[in-house]
Amino acid sequence: MSSRIQYSSQAERMAKRRGTMETLAFLTLGIGVGAAAALLIAPKDGNDTRDLVKNAMQEGYQRGRNAATHTLSQLEGELPDLRKRVRVSRLGQ
Repeated sequence: MSSRIQYSSQAERMAKRRGTMETLAFLTLGIGVGAAAALLIAPKDGNDTRDLVKNAMQEGYQRGRNAATHTLSQLEGELPDLRKRVRVSRLGQ
């Protein structure tokens, strides 16, 4: 029964990670689509539009980096516990 609980916990973490990766992928896609739409319907001249797109891309890039950094720090925080569980599981077998 103990190994089933560990498996369920591991499956839950994997699902959470997969959800985070999907969120990042859709965020990136949304930024790209938004930038393309802004270029197509922009009422401003070329220089203003380029500056607007440049700033939006930089902000999106920074948000993506922040999200990735946050996710990595979460994973790094979970790693020692996962290693401990693996050791305990191996000893229990």
